[in-house]
Amino acid sequence: MSPLQAFWRALATVTQPRVWGWALPPLVVVLLLVGTLGWALWEPSLDAVRALVGRFELSDGVWRWMHDAGLGGWRTVLAPMVVVVLALPLVLLLSLLAVALLAAPGIARHVAGRRHPALQVREGCGLVRRLLWTAATALAALLALVASLPLWLVPPLVLVLPPLIWGWLAARVLGYHALAVHATAEERRRVRRGRRLALWAMGVGTGYLALLPALLWSLGSVAFVLAPFFLLAAAFLFVVVFVFAAAWFAHLVLAELAALRALEPAPEPLVESPAP
Repeated sequence: MSPLQAFWRALATVTQPRVWGWALPPLVVVLLLVGTLGWALWEPSLDAVRALVGRFELSDGVWRWMHDAGLGGWRTVLAPMVVVVLALPLVLLLSLLAVALLAAPGIARHVAGRRHPALQVREGCGLVRRLLWTAATALAALLALVASLPLWLVPPLVLVLPPLIWGWLAARVLGYHALAVHATAEERRRVRRGRRLALWAMGVGTGYLALLPALLWSLGSVAFVLAPFFLLAAAFLFVVVFVFAAAWFAHLVLAELAALRALEPAPEPLVESPAP
């Protein structure tokens, strides 16, 4: 199966109510966490950013330059803008991990039941191992994100590096969790190795889809004034994107797993020895 075929099948899958039943737990968890942390930390974060900006000697000159350039109104939204820029990647990461841990295995079962009913559940992967894999992969992505921050000052790279990093993380995490229920450890390695290029391309596509909630901030300064509510809206959209991505990866890797098992030799029938 090609990534494009899996894409269209995933679109059909996410129209089924049962899939959104699996999506409800991560959605509730993410909205509760983002809402609670936003309520508790929003004002202290703004105060910290304003205090930090006030320490710079050039700040008055910068404000005068912005005022002369007709951007004086942005002074009031600078602190919310900085907090949003720092918070949005964390909201994205939280949404991805919540979908991977709470929804992706259920979506994979749903896809397998409808598309590959003969696919057997084998050794599988326990919750502890899934948590360790997810934590290690997320930590690697965060380190790559922090290390790449200076390159974001180059205008073209800011549109390339974050989607590549988030796409790599999505491919590793969602591809792994889609196989966690049905495949053995060796089968997971063989499927990921055999479709490495396809999984990478799907991860990059997911990374760019994850940029769509950032369009909320194109509404201008009002989006930053009402940033706590817009962060909740962004969290909702992140979960929707990653639920679709979980179905997309499930269609591809489960089809590959079914094809891999079809090549296995059939077990020899047991022959009863004649009675003495």
